[in-house]
Amino acid sequence: RYVTALRREGLLRYDEARKLYSLGPRILGLASVAIASLRVVALAGQHMDQLAYELNETIVLSVADGGAATVARVSEAPRRSVLISPRLGMQLDPLDSAQGQLITALTTDGAALAPEVLARVRATRMATFVDRNFGVLAAPVFQGGTLVATMAVLGLPDDVSEAATDKIEALRRAAERVSAELGGADGEAVAPPAAT
Repeated sequence: RYVTALRREGLLRYDEARKLYSLGPRILGLASVAIASLRVVALAGQHMDQLAYELNETIVLSVADGGAATVARVSEAPRRSVLISPRLGMQLDPLDSAQGQLITALTTDGAALAPEVLARVRATRMATFVDRNFGVLAAPVFQGGTLVATMAVLGLPDDVSEAATDKIEALRRAAERVSAELGGADGEAVAPPAAT
């Protein structure tokens, strides 16, 4: 079952003639994302830990991976007995996650997003996703004018929403500090592509 899933995703390939498995072509893409993301993951760690402590919420760093968001680091809420936390390596839905919406709005023409979501994300440079189980606030992290990651606060819906202005501002400041350390503090350098 695992081998079939890995083959379907392009992570393994099978040579019928020699009856051998080898790494698939998608491994190269994953390796390049991993290598490119090492610096942002290393720099963000301390800021994420501080933010998790300050807000007592889980903080998630997702790297931008070809238009998708892939969870690269998690700092869990330090004083909560029950945690909400994604798996490392998990690829987040581009439309049904705050991180995916942020990446989609700021790196594509945004046509896949609802017009009101696209307008709000581009105007605020933040994304919010709340359902009955959890809430997520996401801010962009830039390197050299390119969106390379998102930093997000993950918690219960009543604790993490657009009404949580103190958490929004703390998240924004932390993401801006990481961007500054990466040499891309001015996210304004990244203009969304024009609609065609």
